[in-house]
Amino acid sequence: MVTYRSPGRTVFEIINYTLFALFGLMIVLPFLNVIATSLSSARAIAQNEVLFWPVDFYPQAYKTILTSPVFLTSLRNTVFISLLGTFLTMTVALCAGYALASKHFPIPRIALVFALIPMYFSGGLIPFFVVVNKYGLNNSIFSLVLPFVVSVFYVLIFRNVIKGLPEEIMQSAEIDGASEPTILFRIVFPLILPTVMAFTIFTAVNFWNSWFSVLMFIRDQTKWTLQYMLRDLYMSPQFTGTTAGGGMTADDPVNLHPMNIMFAALICTVAPIIVIYPFLQRYFIHGIIVGAVKG
Repeated sequence: MVTYRSPGRTVFEIINYTLFALFGLMIVLPFLNVIATSLSSARAIAQNEVLFWPVDFYPQAYKTILTSPVFLTSLRNTVFISLLGTFLTMTVALCAGYALASKHFPIPRIALVFALIPMYFSGGLIPFFVVVNKYGLNNSIFSLVLPFVVSVFYVLIFRNVIKGLPEEIMQSAEIDGASEPTILFRIVFPLILPTVMAFTIFTAVNFWNSWFSVLMFIRDQTKWTLQYMLRDLYMSPQFTGTTAGGGMTADDPVNLHPMNIMFAALICTVAPIIVIYPFLQRYFIHGIIVGAVKG
């Protein structure tokens, strides 16, 4: 079947594909440069010979990173706060959104306004630090999770999604004697699973990338996250290749350049997200568009 395309449409598609290709290259090429630099020798890096392919292939930086107690401890902390923070955030948002969407909730409008106030107005960074400190969470791993569990935006999203479900589903469950937790987790939850999974990805990546909360609350190196370890690695003025930031010792300081360690740590930090994302992509895409379709 032959379809007619106007010249304007053809020009539009050419420009569109060209811009998308350039945008893709802007993302991929720097990433390739990071990988190539992490796998190149110190001599090649010092002489600016590395572009998008390793020069004098030398993977020693990855051995240094993956055997470093600092990296392994930071990885363990990051996985812990990502799992715990994501579970608590999604549980609170789902339960609160269901409560606000329920017809049995006594004061939905007042509760909605009460929830919106902290979404638009914040007490400021110093009062936030004082409150966290007063609760005894300073220099605690839980200070990286508990103050960030409640997301009003997520609550409102789940409220709107649940209100969009047919009321007959919940009513039939009530007639059959189902309790509110049963309705929520056995009936509502499967229906809005794509939305839940999409925001689960958002939340997990947000906790995985947290570093500013570590800067505010953590004083002990054993409670660092991966992102804060990267920051310390980058900011360390004493880093010459023999020690990286908080005590990462290079096995071969002569052939290792500081950028070897830094970029290898960067790749090791983002690799888990890159590996996991393709398996969750279908939920992510469905969850994003599900609220944009009527009918």
